[in-house]
Amino acid sequence: MRKVLLIEPDYKNKYPPLGLMKIAAFHKNILNDYVRFSKGKLPEAFSKTKWDHVYVTTLFTFEWASTIEAIEYAKTLVNSLDQITVGGIAATMLPEDIFHDTGIHPVTGLLNEAGKLGLPGDECIDQIVPDYSILDEVDYKYPFRDAYFLSATKGCGNKCGFCAVQTLEPTFVPYIDIKERIAEIDERYGVKRDLLLMDNNVLRSPKFNQIIDDIIAAGFGKGATYKNPHTGKTVKRYVDFNQGLDALFLTEEKAKRLGEIALSPARIAFDHVEDREIYERALRLCAKYGITKLSNYVLYNSEAFSGKGRKYAADTPADLYERMRITLDLRDEINKSLPSEAQVAAFSFPMRYIPLSAHERGYVGSMWNAKFLRAVQCMLIPTQGKGVGSRSFFEADFGKSKEEFIRYLCMPERLIAARGEFSKGVRGRAKETQEARALRHAKWLANQSRIKEWNRLFSLLKDNTDSFIRFIGDNEFLPEKTLKLTTDLEKKLYLHYLTTPRLLALFGMIEPGSPSHRLIKEYVTHEYPNLYQDVLKMVVFSETQQPYVLANFLGFFEKDGLKDILTTAMSHGFFSDNLLKKWNKVCKRQGLGSIDFELIRVLKRYMDLCVFDEAQQAEARSLILAMDMPGLASLLHCHLDAFEKAVEQSVGSEQGQGIINRATRAILDSIQLKIDSLLEV
Repeated sequence: MRKVLLIEPDYKNKYPPLGLMKIAAFHKNILNDYVRFSKGKLPEAFSKTKWDHVYVTTLFTFEWASTIEAIEYAKTLVNSLDQITVGGIAATMLPEDIFHDTGIHPVTGLLNEAGKLGLPGDECIDQIVPDYSILDEVDYKYPFRDAYFLSATKGCGNKCGFCAVQTLEPTFVPYIDIKERIAEIDERYGVKRDLLLMDNNVLRSPKFNQIIDDIIAAGFGKGATYKNPHTGKTVKRYVDFNQGLDALFLTEEKAKRLGEIALSPARIAFDHVEDREIYERALRLCAKYGITKLSNYVLYNSEAFSGKGRKYAADTPADLYERMRITLDLRDEINKSLPSEAQVAAFSFPMRYIPLSAHERGYVGSMWNAKFLRAVQCMLIPTQGKGVGSRSFFEADFGKSKEEFIRYLCMPERLIAARGEFSKGVRGRAKETQEARALRHAKWLANQSRIKEWNRLFSLLKDNTDSFIRFIGDNEFLPEKTLKLTTDLEKKLYLHYLTTPRLLALFGMIEPGSPSHRLIKEYVTHEYPNLYQDVLKMVVFSETQQPYVLANFLGFFEKDGLKDILTTAMSHGFFSDNLLKKWNKVCKRQGLGSIDFELIRVLKRYMDLCVFDEAQQAEARSLILAMDMPGLASLLHCHLDAFEKAVEQSVGSEQGQGIINRATRAILDSIQLKIDSLLEV
């Protein structure tokens, strides 16, 4: 008996590794081997085990890093490379790349030919009943696992340029009997709830009627139910042709037959706007025969392709919007003539195109840019993977027109996420306090102000809109890029794409007194002071800030900026002691020695012990804002006796101990500051 390990790389995926499940059944039931499955690395208890053979499956090519990591891990578990077999989708699509990166020649295609694994009987593996028991050996929970994972056909035949099926399953097999496989799964692993069919083009099969008959005979006719053996609850069963139904081959007769099974959802791709007529006909046929849940793939970011006997142009952002709108319009039109219980729900699932040879997800199509692609991702976050099926959501998220959609794509990412009405409550959280709600509302108002200002500036671009879109298209918003823009309007608009730390970094790059300095200073302090307030808050309240933060701020706004820092700090209880050391040092370097932060620290101690009344506190604040340090020192000196007495009276109290501790820390910081200054000299 050999020890066989099956490894699926540690990426997130919805469906179990069907290929490994079949290999597990082959080794267990035919070769009588010991088999174990691992999602990523094995538990620590198995870390020193050497295996007779290790299989590593691969999925999408853009999961390349995780895949190579899994193969390298497998090498540590065997004595030689010939004890490792790599197969699956990515291995079949890019076998030479796998060999280049790992030194292992992968097995490609289906395991339906003798000798691919060098084992007797290995030509049967693709048609073997998968071993469901291995899924219980890992902690990872696949979202879809309580189902029969089968195929009633193989291949497709369309040979679309963007599709991998012609490489993965080059031969079209029109019929595979699923009834016996379902019966065997029931006997070995228990009855499953749903039927997940992995066919790539089942509608093309000349034996389609027989396939439907098999599905009904297996217990998946329309209205079929399933009693959960663990809970005793009876639920509906579903049939899902997971890879989609090709609208080109959907006839009236086939739609009628699909209406006889528990199909939910019917997945119909709308990859190209040129297929509108075929797509709309397919949806109408589904609705006619009682298929009420439609889930439609919408490919975007794709190039020009040939397939289905025609040529398709590269899609544009406007094409994506138009296809999603077509689905909603058609759904509403269909539902007008249907009673409420028979009405259709149609969900669009935008799917980003990635080339078959890509090692990562970053591909940008010729009609798209990185900014737009990221914006679409942000727009889809609220759907939580459930698709876009509500017109109100679609129009709020994607816009009421193609032009509005393009505008949203151009918007800064944080503003895309901040659109929408203020929600009265937050789902999934305990009842919030009035204070928390007020803070959330204040943040919402600030975001609405930002959105309004961005819209104002963007609308003013007019003839320069396209050039600005090209400028932001790389989705890399760096402070130094601001200075490369040629117009004042573009510079103002670009400020809204910078995070607050990057805005502060920009202040340090601009020559004082230059046109850019005057323009940006005027904009952030007078034209749109919300930006200035954001920066000011970061300077005053960020405990972990780097020295450049204050240096850049003071270098840009000078004494006016320093006054605003002092005003903001005093309105919130002065500075923290942790910032005093940094700030004192920075101010000396900036030539702003008129403020003595050590003296302000002493004032804080007076305030802690309530030595000053309200009038004296107000006087102290006025002296600080006037940067009159001698006046502040005189005020403190006049009340030194009162301070000493207050300290003596509070020494034994918790308050007094806290003051002594802070004072001690401040003295140590002061000593360190002086030492640092001397060392720098």
